[in-house]
Amino acid sequence: MAEEIYDKKNMKKILEGFPEQIKEAYDIPVSIRLKGKPSMIIICGMGGSSISGQILESYMKIEKLAIPLINVSSYDIPAYADANSLFLINSYSGNTEETISCLRQAMKISGNIIIIASGGKLIEMAESARLPFIMIPKGLQPRNAIAYLFFPLMKILEENNLIDSQATNVKNLINALKKNSRTYDDTAKELAEKISERIPIVFSSDILYPVAYRWKSEFNENSKTLSFCNRLPELDHNEILGFLNTKALKAGLHIIILKDEYDHKRIIKRMLITKKLIKEVNAEVTFTEINIKGPDALTRIFTTIHLGDLISYYLAMIYATDPTPVEIIERLKKEMGPFIN
Repeated sequence: MAEEIYDKKNMKKILEGFPEQIKEAYDIPVSIRLKGKPSMIIICGMGGSSISGQILESYMKIEKLAIPLINVSSYDIPAYADANSLFLINSYSGNTEETISCLRQAMKISGNIIIIASGGKLIEMAESARLPFIMIPKGLQPRNAIAYLFFPLMKILEENNLIDSQATNVKNLINALKKNSRTYDDTAKELAEKISERIPIVFSSDILYPVAYRWKSEFNENSKTLSFCNRLPELDHNEILGFLNTKALKAGLHIIILKDEYDHKRIIKRMLITKKLIKEVNAEVTFTEINIKGPDALTRIFTTIHLGDLISYYLAMIYATDPTPVEIIERLKKEMGPFIN
């Protein structure tokens, strides 16, 4: 079997353990109390640690969080951050140089800082400065630690009464993952075959864009293939024209449309028309529509993420590729050398 040959670190087992990871992550005790109601929430993180913040930002729009929430994936915090800003510093390794840079800047202006990491320099800085932190399990690739990087973030907001209890939604999510595990696996294998030898492009509504970006990133990191993503309605104002002159591409294109049953009715109409128009100008483009359903937004978001993770895994198997190593990324970090702030 391909899995026995190419999956040397047994990523499949990690993916199969997603429901248990979610339960463990949500059950991590969060007794940290904020110093007053924050004026805004700023989540700092990169790569696999960044996507959890992006997902939380979208989910909080659905949950009607009354405080601005933004994500920073760079070296500098925004100039408008102030003493009342809540900084959530998110790095799986705890050694991400961009995130360390943000923490140093945040410490100069705010006393509301919480760090989430599995160790590293960030935990050392937290202990030295007596900042609150949440320690999460070690030993995973950051992208496989999404449960541990997301649910403590959400729990901080929940425990400080910024959002309602999410316990029921988390229970629904875990039940859905367990109940439909065979369906997700079979669907993932089927879609991986359809995508094989093509470039996957993922479309979604704006609210689900972090999920589309997660799919794209997993194709990059697990399958080691190019992938792109975009959101509606924005892509209808530019990217849709790009399919006129793509026939020269050696690899074909496969567009995956993530359709949430609660998408705006105009977005649903746009998806149908966009698909039709692209087919008219380039019949070689193939399509898959993923119809997302579930009792609540949290369940719909994370079951769709899980499906995308599985597809990228099986695509890696088709490509005879070990999904775990990210050697080029590690080489880039090494060649960058130590970061001196």
